[in-house]
Amino acid sequence: MITEQEITAAGTFTKIHGLKGELHALLDIDADFLLEHPCFIIDVDGIFVPFFAESVRPKGHHATLIKPEDVNSEQEAKLFVGKTIYVNRAALATYEQENADPDAEGGYADDFIGFRVLDEAGTELGEITDVETSTANALFILRTPADKTLYLPVAEEFIIALDPQTRTLTMQLPDGLIDLN
Repeated sequence: MITEQEITAAGTFTKIHGLKGELHALLDIDADFLLEHPCFIIDVDGIFVPFFAESVRPKGHHATLIKPEDVNSEQEAKLFVGKTIYVNRAALATYEQENADPDAEGGYADDFIGFRVLDEAGTELGEITDVETSTANALFILRTPADKTLYLPVAEEFIIALDPQTRTLTMQLPDGLIDLN
């Protein structure tokens, strides 16, 4: 039996693609992981059930088309729509470690949720509560000290300091950007 501790959310099936069981998915992981580890897990009535991907292929920049084995019709594929896609946590960690670029800096924007953002003068702008990725450019969503929402671009050129110990991110933003919010 698969337990919740063994898995991690990896994306969502959003809709059916075609008539032969292929599904449109938005993944939070590298789609190539499913090529090497074609087993994914879906919650079916409270039980984590493994399925195998017969095919995995990109669709545009953000979507992936996944064809589960033995799912061959639109009717069978409907059972997956809206479901969270889970993968084995340990296998994903190993894959990410083996495929990490040793020269790469930084990480995923989601890694900064919970960080406080300061401007170059050291004034706190707010805490990152989420990341908006549905726009052309990803945005940090901050909750300001005045309990307002502030949107800032996730752009390396604006980040001038990062302190993982104090969980702070210092940004130098273009003049007037904060006023746009």
